[in-house]
Amino acid sequence: MDLVESLGLPAKLLEFNPDDRVSLADYYRLRSRLSILFGDETLHLSTRQLLPGSTDFVLQHVHDCKNLFEVMRGIARSYNILHGGQYNSVVRRQSSVDYVIDDRKFPYSNDQSKEYIYFAIETVLVFWHCMLMVVSPLATNAVKSVHIRRPTPGGDCAHLGYWDAPIKFGSDVYRISVDPDIAMTPIVVPASENLSSNAVYQKISSVIAERGGRGKPIQSTVSHVRDALSRGVIEQTDVASQMNISVATLRRRLSDEGTSFRELRRDVLNETAQRLLLDGQTVADVAEAIGFSEFRAFNRAFRDWNGVTPKAFVREAKNRLGIEK
Repeated sequence: MDLVESLGLPAKLLEFNPDDRVSLADYYRLRSRLSILFGDETLHLSTRQLLPGSTDFVLQHVHDCKNLFEVMRGIARSYNILHGGQYNSVVRRQSSVDYVIDDRKFPYSNDQSKEYIYFAIETVLVFWHCMLMVVSPLATNAVKSVHIRRPTPGGDCAHLGYWDAPIKFGSDVYRISVDPDIAMTPIVVPASENLSSNAVYQKISSVIAERGGRGKPIQSTVSHVRDALSRGVIEQTDVASQMNISVATLRRRLSDEGTSFRELRRDVLNETAQRLLLDGQTVADVAEAIGFSEFRAFNRAFRDWNGVTPKAFVREAKNRLGIEK
């Protein structure tokens, strides 16, 4: 319930009614937050866990790329390392540069249906395209066609409306074909602090809003900030920079929504600290994970937030659950 409320989504989603729908933008907002809570960026789609921060790892390996072709190769190489197999590749043709995902031997979890796998990989393609746009705006109109493994347009395919390019069904592999001239055009890659999973999710939100014909963001400022904080962006200047607004504008928007950056940072850091402590991490490791230079300062802050020390919090939680110490 806390997750749904913090994202501003209707509580009825918790009833898991198969007829309920969420917008594509809200799906990615849920995906962003759940990947942190699950500790897995694949959301248990794969038997091989991808820890939070995997997308950041991938993006940091494209910093020296000279064009989108090199960026595509860097992304493919990094994801293959993370997934432990040659599932991603880039093929340069005369008429296109293709990013290929061959998932026929991918280690999917056993409880996934074909329909869900189609949907999951199709939304990964959208995420991939927004990754490219974070690296360079040239990627915005670079896609010539999209090939997917879904046999026919039947079923719930509303998310495919994201694409302006032609979609071809029944392919053996997933393939995004990019204009070769755009792919080989020199680019200037943004500073490393602007290459992050948080930036990708914000790009998704803004692109979907633009394609939906709206002039304002789908996601509230509070949700943007909470997502950034959850992903380790804890300085107000960095969050404002990733949102392409000034610190003064960020403060004003948060004030209009009834809160402040300081309050949100306290709440998110506290939620993260509690979760990590209950997952069995040490006080020192949790302090380091949420940005405290030494655990004594974290102890004091945690006591201010919760009225008890971290160790007392864990002990009381175990007592409530009847878990042996």
